[in-house]
Amino acid sequence: MRRTTKILMFGLGGLLILAGTPAAVGTLRSTHLITVTRATTAPADRIWDLWADVPGRTRWDEGLESIHLDGPFVTGATGEVTLKGQPSVRFEIRDCEPDSHYTDRFHLPAGATMDWQHTITEHGDGTRSVTFRVTTRGPSALFLAPVMTSILDADLPSTVDRLVALAEGELSP
Repeated sequence: MRRTTKILMFGLGGLLILAGTPAAVGTLRSTHLITVTRATTAPADRIWDLWADVPGRTRWDEGLESIHLDGPFVTGATGEVTLKGQPSVRFEIRDCEPDSHYTDRFHLPAGATMDWQHTITEHGDGTRSVTFRVTTRGPSALFLAPVMTSILDADLPSTVDRLVALAEGELSP
């Protein structure tokens, strides 16, 4: 009986190490999920206005069922988002510089977070780039990353395309 107990304990310890290692790594570092960049001639303030109109994001992000912000679009503001077919998730604006960039953090299951960095980069010739960069971090990040990357790969490029088209006046509001 002692031999069976030792084998079970050794096996259980091995499983804990196998499960714990990705959780520890996910907690210590950010995992890149996707970056999407699009060129545009739309003015930075027009892009910014679309970002800052949080409830209006459903016009260009078809994956959103609803989204609201509890106050003005500034660093520290919090809100809630509901993706189609998903439960609501809280988020916080972590960094916000008008007409330039902002980052919002979404709180995911099992202690993970997902940061969305949105950037407008001026090129000096009347054009600019709009970039969405998404990373995740936390104990479940390495387990969630493949699923989230698959979903984002399928949906985010067309979402950024719709945002740019709306900013350029190619889509009706």
